[in-house]
Amino acid sequence: MVSITLDFFAYREGVKRAILAQEGKPEAEADLFVAGWLAYALSLDGTETNPPLSRLIGRLSSWAEKDDTWASPKSLGAMSFLGYLFSESPNLDIIDRIISAVTQQLSRDPTKFSPLNDPEQFFPVALFAGRLEDQEDVKSALKAIARRYSQGNLRRRLLYDAALRELGEEVAVPSVEEPETDEGDILVLVWWWERYGDPRERPKWWAALEGIKDGLSLYQEAEGPARALSAVDLALLYEALTGATSQPNPDLLFNICPLHPRVRRVAESLFIAGEHKSAVEEAAKALNEFIQQRTGSEKGEAELVKSVLKGKSPKLQLTALPLDTVSGLNEQNGLALIADGIFTAFRNPKAHIVKDDPRLQMDALEGLEQLMIISYVFKRVERGTVRP
Repeated sequence: MVSITLDFFAYREGVKRAILAQEGKPEAEADLFVAGWLAYALSLDGTETNPPLSRLIGRLSSWAEKDDTWASPKSLGAMSFLGYLFSESPNLDIIDRIISAVTQQLSRDPTKFSPLNDPEQFFPVALFAGRLEDQEDVKSALKAIARRYSQGNLRRRLLYDAALRELGEEVAVPSVEEPETDEGDILVLVWWWERYGDPRERPKWWAALEGIKDGLSLYQEAEGPARALSAVDLALLYEALTGATSQPNPDLLFNICPLHPRVRRVAESLFIAGEHKSAVEEAAKALNEFIQQRTGSEKGEAELVKSVLKGKSPKLQLTALPLDTVSGLNEQNGLALIADGIFTAFRNPKAHIVKDDPRLQMDALEGLEQLMIISYVFKRVERGTVRP
């Protein structure tokens, strides 16, 4: 398994600060493209009580009222973002006008300078069109263009593939075996896998991003060799981080959780394979074996706990407090009860009921919680004192 130490929550807040800083700059007031992508990023925090998003939507709406805005092909992506954001509480005039603008672009022979030939313009068009009803002709035409233009560098292909997904078409998983070295490719890979990919594959791409993170600058005016992230980069990265923090990936959590090395060793392959119940069972068996090794006892599980951990004169003292004090005795017996609970509640039911019994199925987060409890007791047993 790849190793990840990235603090997703802190990094997400840092990216958001950079987005807010861009929102207040003249570029976001003068460039529809920048404003559109920033609005998309901030919409991930919800549309209610979101002043920066409201300001950006206000700017985009003002532009939408001007005829010269629609005369520029470069406005198509930004206006599509506006339509996407309005799709839940529709402004029908703007929606109709965006559909008309998209239809006009589709009727023209595509050129190198067409917004439909720009993946960063095309994705918001697909995002908007994907929410439309009774516009199957438009969607079909957009799919044909996405298939035609999904070639070239990896970033371009992934954005067009993402557009196809938003338009309702199944797209094959990107055939990328190893993380790319280009920062732009890695950013889009992280975003793609977080939005569409198998959760089990995401840690590889987050690890790749962690490897280049120090070479990225969240701010355009940064000095030095660091790559300054564009509004598009920030929006994609923010969406990926929002996904990783709103619904944490259990494999990522397993990766960064400070489990005892023995627990990690016996549980890792099972946990990653989705065998969470078996991972917990193996960790509990390892704990039983470890207590036996430390105490020389041949008893097992509940009997082992009773004979070597409980009482005023335990063979293995888990507390640093004197056992002839109330606090010391309480901590010792409390830790013994936790160990007893691991064997009676975690291990024994799993060992005596068939593997696929639905009553014993557990999700990844529950499995990780149980592994953390076992890991904690493992560490206390390791630090404990064997008494003569």
